[in-house]
Amino acid sequence: MPRKKTLKKPENFLKNIPVRTLKKGIRTRNFSAAKKLASPRYIANALSAALLDGDADAFKEILAAHLEVINKDSFYKKAGVSRRSLFRMLSPEGNPTLENIAKVISTLKDAA
Repeated sequence: MPRKKTLKKPENFLKNIPVRTLKKGIRTRNFSAAKKLASPRYIANALSAALLDGDADAFKEILAAHLEVINKDSFYKKAGVSRRSLFRMLSPEGNPTLENIAKVISTLKDAA
């Protein structure tokens, strides 16, 4: 089977992306995903929505993204959950207890 050819220089990929221009008078806003992910209120709402939808994977992904942008050590201490338990519940096989979920949501609610 012949080898597939790939681009040797990734920057060539960007040359094929079409350029879009905005209509005159339209302005854009700066958006910072890190700022949203650091917001306890935003994360608490997102986690609550994931729970209401019954989506445990989304819950774990949202919490993991939040922990990437904040100080993890202070969070697990405030939540009263051991560091090991917190990261175990975020693992793909993790199955967080209702008690740990309640502690995480309560900590985010108190921080908001």
